[in-house]
Amino acid sequence: MKGTKLASDKLSVVVRVDVDGEQIQIAATGRVTASSLQGLYPVVQRTKSLGGGLGVEMDLSEATVDPDALDQLTIYAELHEVPVRFTPEHQTVTALPARRLQVTSQAA
Repeated sequence: MKGTKLASDKLSVVVRVDVDGEQIQIAATGRVTASSLQGLYPVVQRTKSLGGGLGVEMDLSEATVDPDALDQLTIYAELHEVPVRFTPEHQTVTALPARRLQVTSQAA
């Protein structure tokens, strides 16, 4: 399913660790609601605890975020110091700046 977008409202989450091991990204697709956040928060907390101090970022740029969920995410991001990446129309409410991921490729 790599490289495809889900056409569903169901929230799907993938946890990615960059090659250098400096950043962990929790990428979500589908629809983020106040209810689905109750399942996303434990994933973030568990990832932070297993990450050994690595930076954790939530990437919701491919997800649809409901307005009430957006308010909750803003508060959560501030309290737990987790950067959240939104689609361009949501950038004005991002609580913390997202760390840039460096993408590198190596020839085999």
